[in-house]
Amino acid sequence: MNSKSYTIKLTTMNKIIPILSLAIFLFSCSEQKLTLSDKKDSLKVLKEQLSETKTQISILEKEIATLDTTMINGAIVKTTAITASTFKHYIEQLGTVSSKQNVTVSPTLGGVVQKIIVDEGEWVNKGEDIIELDAEIILKQVEEMEASFKLAETTYKRQKKLWEQKIGSEMQFLQIKNQYESLQKKLESAKAQLGNMKISAPISGNVDVINLNVGEFAAPGIPILQIVNAKEVQIQADVPEKYANILHKGGYVSINFSTIGIEKEAKITFVSQIINPQNRTFKIKIDLDNKNGEIKPNAIASLQIQDKYIKDAIVIPTEVIKKDMRGDFIFIAEKNHAKKVYITLGKSYKDKTHITSGLNINDLLITTGYTKIGNESPIKIIQ
Repeated sequence: MNSKSYTIKLTTMNKIIPILSLAIFLFSCSEQKLTLSDKKDSLKVLKEQLSETKTQISILEKEIATLDTTMINGAIVKTTAITASTFKHYIEQLGTVSSKQNVTVSPTLGGVVQKIIVDEGEWVNKGEDIIELDAEIILKQVEEMEASFKLAETTYKRQKKLWEQKIGSEMQFLQIKNQYESLQKKLESAKAQLGNMKISAPISGNVDVINLNVGEFAAPGIPILQIVNAKEVQIQADVPEKYANILHKGGYVSINFSTIGIEKEAKITFVSQIINPQNRTFKIKIDLDNKNGEIKPNAIASLQIQDKYIKDAIVIPTEVIKKDMRGDFIFIAEKNHAKKVYITLGKSYKDKTHITSGLNINDLLITTGYTKIGNESPIKIIQ
């Protein structure tokens, strides 16, 4: 054992004794209330010991680098020159797919289902007839009203000519006119009801569900059929409120449907201005083209929402970052020696970390062999 190492060990032991004494003192006073002066004295001693410990660590690192036989000729390392690159950070969130056009169809008037024109899964166009209800009763009412209306129309036209010739009383003319106009409105209403006995598609899409069979009664307001147009879908997600001032309309989102192996990129089309008080989130929406129909409504999507974009950033592999009592550091190569450099970390995403200070462009970052070296260790760089 050389004298220098002996000195370090002796010095270390001499420093440990005051620490133990301080610990015993603090323990003995644990049940007593320490004064402000006592606490300041204790803090001062601890800071002095911390400074001494850091010094001893630095000396030991240098000695290890000199004595370690694996490092006499230089530890083998690989390096990468630091360059400016783009750093992107994403928020990961789950979203649910919904169709922008998804409607349930119900009759305006009740009636027995007489004919179902379409099948489940079939594509229908907007306005196309899909179901017919039994209209026999309404049809007879319309026929009766048409006969009555024709008679009223003929009577009204004749009476009008007579009235223009000043023949007959005004009261008689007004009564016939009122009867004619009343029958006209009733006939129009009956024809509208007759038209409602044929149910047409309110949107273009696929018939997803048919709830009734021929012969069953369709009640007003009760859904009998569902039509879904999945060519244009929308993803909705609830995002924590801490991102409320970061996300904005037009921001890019990476979308992954892991169960079906589909990945897409799209823009945020809606950002809610309201925070949900129950779960402290706000809603975002993303419109998605789905012409081939691969993405189904109610599917779960994994969203990677970009919340940070930095050009000309210094980005390094997260795995090369080490930490000690002073902070985060890495090793760079400098004149065939490793140099320990303390750095300030930004955000990390996956296996990359943004460095805000401590590194410069063209620094040689040690990316392989960094676990076997210390500050000022001799190194041998290989490609």
